[in-house]
Amino acid sequence: MFRNRQLMAVVSSHFMIDMLNSTGAVLLAVLAGPLGLSNIQIGTALTAYVLIGALSQPLFGLLADRMPDRAMLLAGVGLVWMCIFSTLVALAPNWTLLLPVFLLVPLGSGLFHPVGTAAAAAADPERASSATAIFFFGGQAGLALGPFLAGYLVSHFQRIGLIPLAAIGLLPAILLFTASRPESAHTRHTARAARPQAERTHIAVSLIVAFIVLVAVRSSIQATYQAFLPKLFSDRGWDPAMFGLLAGVFMGAGAIGQVISGVVADRFGMRVTVIWPLLLSIPTGMICFLTPTSWLIFVACATTGLLVGGQHSVLVVYAQQLLPVKQGFAAGLILGFTFASGAIGTWIAGLLADVVGLQTVMVGLTLLGLPVALLAMTLPGRPHRTPVATASATAAVPVSAGD
Repeated sequence: MFRNRQLMAVVSSHFMIDMLNSTGAVLLAVLAGPLGLSNIQIGTALTAYVLIGALSQPLFGLLADRMPDRAMLLAGVGLVWMCIFSTLVALAPNWTLLLPVFLLVPLGSGLFHPVGTAAAAAADPERASSATAIFFFGGQAGLALGPFLAGYLVSHFQRIGLIPLAAIGLLPAILLFTASRPESAHTRHTARAARPQAERTHIAVSLIVAFIVLVAVRSSIQATYQAFLPKLFSDRGWDPAMFGLLAGVFMGAGAIGQVISGVVADRFGMRVTVIWPLLLSIPTGMICFLTPTSWLIFVACATTGLLVGGQHSVLVVYAQQLLPVKQGFAAGLILGFTFASGAIGTWIAGLLADVVGLQTVMVGLTLLGLPVALLAMTLPGRPHRTPVATASATAAVPVSAGD
């Protein structure tokens, strides 16, 4: 799998895309003083940035479905777009010019994510969950490393220090362009043969409804953890370096969980990959919030991050099989919905925290793992394997050509 040129191209590009995505908050924090930016201006700009990137993904997914032979080319265009406009952001002399350029940056991310997600699964169809998990691991690694690099470069070279970071992104873009090729006759035949079996999974509307609720609640749990872990332990008097490290441990463990879940899903099915981690995350989450021992909090937080954060890629793969649309549009829909529902869940958690207390909300959110695990019973179980030598072997896994 790691010798697959298409997969490695989209993974390395995802790393750069999300690294650039993560620099916005650092840059605006640095520019707050020189440009006189208020908290409202910064918050509005970052919220609009996320929404533009999320809401554009289904539209770009449709575009990718109409150009199946050029999926990798489109992914490369998305990365180059981000590199160019991130550079322009670093050069903008004032807020009037900076804001519109800043809000154009996430369109590159919106183009890349549905195309890259579908291309990762299509790169190794028989191990689609593992391939997609590696793809999202690349993004998580970029999100984790980006703020550190951006902070270092900006502190030493001011905002123009971000220009070399954007320039580095052109290297994986070259890999995407060189990996771009017309779909083969074998791929087209595989997609046509796989479609009838994929359509059989689209029949039950109840499955789609259960899946939507599952994704919304699970993404709300993960997003609320990420948003409020620092605030919870700040209220307990922790040093910023400590609760910042705790939040980083949670996100880093989630990235590792993505890879583990992908491998497990390919071997044992999606159901076991989602149900057991959600159930096990309940006691680990409780330990994280209720124990007074610092080292145990870190261990419990890391374990919870690995368990809760690991299912994202698996659910994206299932959405591409379940939804009665083409792969690029399906990827755009599930990614956009995941980010949007997580944001709404975090907002609701914040409202409740002002009424009943943040720790009470976090404990209640952890307990939601139980009903979500029950919803996961609707996911597929152990995958059926057919002999490689048979003519139908390649049709066992739904694939959309060129995505």
